[in-house]
Amino acid sequence: MRLWRNRSRSKMHTLETGPWSVHGPQLTQLLLGGILCMTIASNTQTSAEATGAQETRAASASASATAISFDGSSDPSSASSAYSATAFSSLAQVSSLLPEAAALSATAALVEPYLDGYATSNVTTQIGTHAYLPCRVKQLGNKSVSWIRLRDGHILTVDRAVFIADQRFLAIKQPDKYWTLQIKYVQARDAGSYECQVSTEPKVSARVQLQVVVPRTEILGEPDRYVKAGSNVVLRCIVRGALEPPTFIMWYHGAEQLAADSRRHRTQLDPNLPEATGEGQSTIGSLIIESAKKRDTGNYTCSPSNSPSATVTLNIINGESSASAVTSSAATTRAYALSILALLLSVILIGVGHRT
Repeated sequence: MRLWRNRSRSKMHTLETGPWSVHGPQLTQLLLGGILCMTIASNTQTSAEATGAQETRAASASASATAISFDGSSDPSSASSAYSATAFSSLAQVSSLLPEAAALSATAALVEPYLDGYATSNVTTQIGTHAYLPCRVKQLGNKSVSWIRLRDGHILTVDRAVFIADQRFLAIKQPDKYWTLQIKYVQARDAGSYECQVSTEPKVSARVQLQVVVPRTEILGEPDRYVKAGSNVVLRCIVRGALEPPTFIMWYHGAEQLAADSRRHRTQLDPNLPEATGEGQSTIGSLIIESAKKRDTGNYTCSPSNSPSATVTLNIINGESSASAVTSSAATTRAYALSILALLLSVILIGVGHRT
């Protein structure tokens, strides 16, 4: 029994003083080193780089202390003192980083999305063009931005996802991190209020009022024209109230598009002409028909690039006989009207006579 106890004590002494011995200071150093690594990972990059140098120096000191511990010839009390010094140094580094980590956490909690500009804005565009409705929100972070049409409460987009079958609507992420709602080929019914909303609590939102300008198009003169054959005809199409002048005005004879410059037809565009009322500017597109012929009879339509179309009817009269026929017809119409007036007057006089 005594021999067995001696052998057990010999084995225990070998574990405590051998090359794989683990002391309390080593465990403390390992735990504090782990805490230090976790704190450094949550700090900023600059702090991480500065702390990395300190950690490297601490690791070198720890390696030296461990080498002393593994060396059987060194004094255990000296190794223990080195471990304690390293542990206290690591603890001091952790303590110095805690206030900075707390400050960063508090700052991140206080940063919320906010509007850059007014909560309500106006956008004016012209029918047929593209409209861009801005949502100026800063510090968006990982929050989502939704666009809603207020007249019916329809959700149009959430970030880049589109929730309407109308393919004219699209959400665009601008380089300045603003979310913009694009409406292609604007129609008159698109006018109204739109709202962008940020997924925060409470809600951060901004409204945009879209106004759609519809220009007016007309062909100067009577809707029905009578022109003698062989005469030169000039049809003038005027566009009023446009934000920008039309880039072109197309002319059609019936369903046939007329060339801009042919042997018998010419077109002319005069943009940015001042209005007689002094309000805004207008554009006039002219169609010139040289030596009109009977086949030129029919409907003529001017179609501007950014406004509705207008139509006029042109009648080409062959020679004097046709002109006299038109004059005779007009005279007959006037005579018929006078006859009706005379008949009515007679009826009135007869009625007065009976009463007397």
